[in-house]
Amino acid sequence: MYGFSIQTQQTLRFLRSGGGTETLEIVASQEPRTRPEVEPLADWALAGTEYKARATLYRVDRGFEFWATDAGRYHVDPENGRIEIPDNGDEIVREQRLWGIPVMLCYIHRGDFPLHAATVELGSGAVLFAAPSKYGKTTLALAFHKHGYRVLSEDLVCCRPGTSCEVLPGPAVVRMRTDVYDGTPPPGTHVVEARSDRIYLGLDDDRKGGSSPVPIKAIVFLREADDLRLERAAPSVAVADLWALNFRLATTEFRARSFQQLTRLAGSVPTWNVYRPLRLSSLEATVALIAEHFDR
Repeated sequence: MYGFSIQTQQTLRFLRSGGGTETLEIVASQEPRTRPEVEPLADWALAGTEYKARATLYRVDRGFEFWATDAGRYHVDPENGRIEIPDNGDEIVREQRLWGIPVMLCYIHRGDFPLHAATVELGSGAVLFAAPSKYGKTTLALAFHKHGYRVLSEDLVCCRPGTSCEVLPGPAVVRMRTDVYDGTPPPGTHVVEARSDRIYLGLDDDRKGGSSPVPIKAIVFLREADDLRLERAAPSVAVADLWALNFRLATTEFRARSFQQLTRLAGSVPTWNVYRPLRLSSLEATVALIAEHFDR
């Protein structure tokens, strides 16, 4: 998962088979904790329909502490490949938060970087659908799943820089908004849990695939427009869009490294804009247009 070999005795529902050579240990915290008495690195509203949950990130002696008001405390030790998760509470929410900031801090430490993007495997490589929240990333990825393509990530993607930039597949789950769910899970998925704002669809074992890296074939920025079209995006413009979709700590070192990684990505991978109406009725035509260009 995300290039790690996950070692845990906890219930995790969205793992893929295989993994990397580096071990990431996930354990439940056995002791009550209080928040660190230091200034947080960041504090923000967690994405959701009503934005009620909040997250706070602290730098501590042995790594980081991530606190989510809907899940609890995560102690992240990237140096030793270990994350402590809450030992109680909602297991689905607990796992959802785990695959976000806590694991992200570990693969950033390793040298990889995150982007807000859904990712599907088309032909010989991965195509990233990059966009902020509520731009239809998950809905588009699920539409590709219905056509038999493999979903590698649905909201956050781990990218590995190098001569050939790669995607490291994430959790095998698709979270649908309730207003676009028709009540029946698509073939190859199953309902893990239904909530007031999201339907958690787990990918069936025969559709998950493994965790091996997949080379990035293209990055497609999702744009809203009245008509449907696909156009090349200039790398210089793409860097600014990628910067807005990248998570980084507010330090000079992290900013410099992120900029280098993103400029290398934009310079080595073709970038495109897909303009389309944000309507379900345009979904099939959007899938057909993208597949025609990249399923080769």
